[in-house]
Amino acid sequence: MRHLTNFLPALAQYDANNEYDVLVREGIPDIALAGNVRLVRMGGRQGIASRLLFDNFSWNRLVKQGKYDALVSLLNFGPVKSPVPHIFFQRNSLYYCPYYLDAARGRAKWENLLRRRLAVATMKNAAAVVTPSNAMAEMIKASCPQAKDKRFITLYHGFSRASLGAPLEERFTKHLKPGAVKLLYPTHAALHKGFNVLFDILARLKSKGLDFVLLATVCKEDWPKGFAAYERQIQKLGIEKNIVFVGRVPQDQMGALYQACDLMVYPSLCESFGFSMVEAMGHGLPIVAADTPVNREMCQGAALYYSPLDPATGAQAILDALDANATARLKAAAQARMASFDWGWDRYAREFVAVIEDVIKG
Repeated sequence: MRHLTNFLPALAQYDANNEYDVLVREGIPDIALAGNVRLVRMGGRQGIASRLLFDNFSWNRLVKQGKYDALVSLLNFGPVKSPVPHIFFQRNSLYYCPYYLDAARGRAKWENLLRRRLAVATMKNAAAVVTPSNAMAEMIKASCPQAKDKRFITLYHGFSRASLGAPLEERFTKHLKPGAVKLLYPTHAALHKGFNVLFDILARLKSKGLDFVLLATVCKEDWPKGFAAYERQIQKLGIEKNIVFVGRVPQDQMGALYQACDLMVYPSLCESFGFSMVEAMGHGLPIVAADTPVNREMCQGAALYYSPLDPATGAQAILDALDANATARLKAAAQARMASFDWGWDRYAREFVAVIEDVIKG
């Protein structure tokens, strides 16, 4: 929804000459759009098998019936073979990330590998593969040599500060401990999000006498088994009073949360883009991030980096970032990074249309 609610209105405004039918699940809320961009609600397909049948049989029939000129698959999967030019978005780094595949076990690992095989088969027949970062494209090429000769296009997501302008509700502001350093990690519970290293980092900060609280936008319902493991590690390390899982924060309130904190910590090991890093830079919030290609590509000089699996360097990076001079440098670097590129959704819509037109022209 963060993507569609910003992108589709910009698309409708920019390209009034063409028509777009956007297939979405029944549960997607309405989005105010011009008449040339329509939401088409598709129900009744639950589970992997149903999705495969739809993508590879039903969809091709719909394409022919609707006389579409091109197909854009935004969510990592689509028909292996399409009767019209197929623009294939890859936005899930977990299928290609060595950190995740090394850590995953059992069913989760095998499902990921099978999904990657399906994605690669689809890439082979696609007219173009679109990724939200150069690092994501390189990750795919490194783990899937079969796809390295495909045409890859990088299309950075947009950012709209205005869409994040609502005030924080009291249920969130009550956790902003006065006088303490307020660290923020906007994310969800998942294996690749680096929480096991982050908790060790926080334990080291506590041992050094830092008064802090970490706010993480995590819900137990995201991953109950993993959340239970988080709680066990937190208790073992004795940092229960330093961490608050605030749950999901409405997207329009995130701007106020960035502004209320002193530093964003981003230990995620696998990302395709990292919306939170761009949003933090857009609100002048200094960042300490795991040293991964995606994180460096997004933040460049607007973050301090640490070895992704080394809690000692992570703790030191946070302490360094909290120095007044370092904080000022990071804020200035964030401002420069945001000014160095047009992050707007209008730019995104313009580049999106250019990709489609180029592919249709052959």
